[in-house]
Amino acid sequence: MSSSPNHDGSSAKRRKGNDGAVVGFLSSWMGYFTGRRDDNAELMLARNEQIMERMEERMSKMEEKLESLDDHENEERHEEGEECSEELSGGGEEEEYSSEGGSDSDEESMDSNYNTDDEHERKGRSLHAYQEMVFANRNDWTYSAKGLTGGDFDINSFAEYEVLDIINLVVSIKNCTIKMKRGEYHHEGEASLHMRGDDHSDLQGVLLGPCDYDYFDDFDREPVRYISALRPHWAQFAQALDDFGLILDVMPDDAESCFQISQIQLPVTVFMMIVKSLSGKLFRHYKFRNNDFGAYGIRALIDLMDSNPELRSLTLSSNRIDDDDVVEFLRSMANHPSLTKVNIDCCFEGRSSKYCMLNGLIRVNTLAEISMRNNDLSFVACGHTQSLSDSLASNTALERLDLRGNNLNDEDAASIATALQTNSTLKYLQLEGNDFTEIGGEYFGAALRTNNTLEHLFLENGVSDATFNALFDDSSLNSAADSNHICYIDRRFYDRNEEGDPTGNRQRKIYNVLATRNKTMSNVQHFDDIEINLLPEMLAAVQRYASTPVSERQLLYRVNSEVSGLSIVYELMRKWDSIYKTLGTIDRC
Repeated sequence: MSSSPNHDGSSAKRRKGNDGAVVGFLSSWMGYFTGRRDDNAELMLARNEQIMERMEERMSKMEEKLESLDDHENEERHEEGEECSEELSGGGEEEEYSSEGGSDSDEESMDSNYNTDDEHERKGRSLHAYQEMVFANRNDWTYSAKGLTGGDFDINSFAEYEVLDIINLVVSIKNCTIKMKRGEYHHEGEASLHMRGDDHSDLQGVLLGPCDYDYFDDFDREPVRYISALRPHWAQFAQALDDFGLILDVMPDDAESCFQISQIQLPVTVFMMIVKSLSGKLFRHYKFRNNDFGAYGIRALIDLMDSNPELRSLTLSSNRIDDDDVVEFLRSMANHPSLTKVNIDCCFEGRSSKYCMLNGLIRVNTLAEISMRNNDLSFVACGHTQSLSDSLASNTALERLDLRGNNLNDEDAASIATALQTNSTLKYLQLEGNDFTEIGGEYFGAALRTNNTLEHLFLENGVSDATFNALFDDSSLNSAADSNHICYIDRRFYDRNEEGDPTGNRQRKIYNVLATRNKTMSNVQHFDDIEINLLPEMLAAVQRYASTPVSERQLLYRVNSEVSGLSIVYELMRKWDSIYKTLGTIDRC
């Protein structure tokens, strides 16, 4: 078995050599799961009956709607026949109707009605086929794969926790298979955190993974190991998946349909069986994490992507992508009509094609989100720095880029920062866990002085210190006003910008400069270059900015709440004479 990325062999140290302990442990768990299934049988049957009653009610309503549409069409045909008879008998004196004189709006209305009728008929047929499938499975189908026994394990090769993982997986596969046969599907709310979408969207469909994992992006955790005794269970799973297209047809139109298998080892023979059952099922999201299905599996997945025009996102984290497959992978991405998100975290350890992959994905210029975490991507080491900068600078589609944990250094920071000065679409850039110093932070700071579209930049705290002057330069009112008010960098309780509030950010910074100077009554001496006729506007702005709220996280602006706007106005008015003398003589005409 090939190990997962970053695996250091520590799992072998955890394996137990006590044969009797493992056999006893296995027997107790098998008895536990058998008893639990018997206890839940009545509840499962009752739930199934409730689902069928709801589906029968929906089917009845759909049939009534179709009947009403048929009656309406018959009435229209009858009325048209009567009008035609009147025209043929010469009873009317209205203008003669010609085929060229029909109203465009009438034709569009008729087309719309026909389209609506066709959609109702399609949904009615889909619902009827779905209902027939559920009835047939309820009466004629049983889960036939046999449970595991102690003889299915080589007790010298498995630790106790690995045996437990496999037993849990059998239960998960069986439950998921039964659910599909009942015509049901998973919702995100039913899944633990590791099963949820990267963007926490409400995924619905087939979501399968170990039941005891807390995090879906646990790169250090090995997948559940495969044993030959699992094959009958996967065969039952694939058979149930064959009919899942009927379930997709009755899911809500806005459902984010997803097929996901996480942290489970899938040998290529099992994966090919699953891919065959997935063919023709138009899921919007594929998520495969740490499955170890190899190069043949990657190629089968590329073919599956090509055959699914509805696919919007693909996750392949911790699944190895070989150098020979990069070109075909990029071709599929470039030609796909709807794919906008790709996650290939931890897929290229030790392989040179990772640079070509990232550059290629950015140059595709149709992807809105790219994640390539933990791939050791230092471009300086291979001389690809300029190519990264050029690709990112010219991209007009990418909104999120995640390059965490890639050993990027300050020269890589300079390359990315240069691209940010030109790029106008990127909104989220995640760069934690790299090898930047304060020098790299200064590069990003310089980029933020010109970039006004990046909304979130994630850096290590030490690096971000050198970036903050770009977000708030308090050396003067003008520099504060000209700072970057859009980008948010998390700095614990010293955030410069509030997320999504550029206007409020600008007001807080200007008022902060005035409030800080008010502490020493030094505002007036900074007004040498301000025209006197602007003073009323400035006083009004002081009062307005004083009311801009400051969050608890923004300790940097705590002086804003300590100094009232009236105090600053009083300071300026009390120094009117000095202002008058400093700013020049007023025209008394």
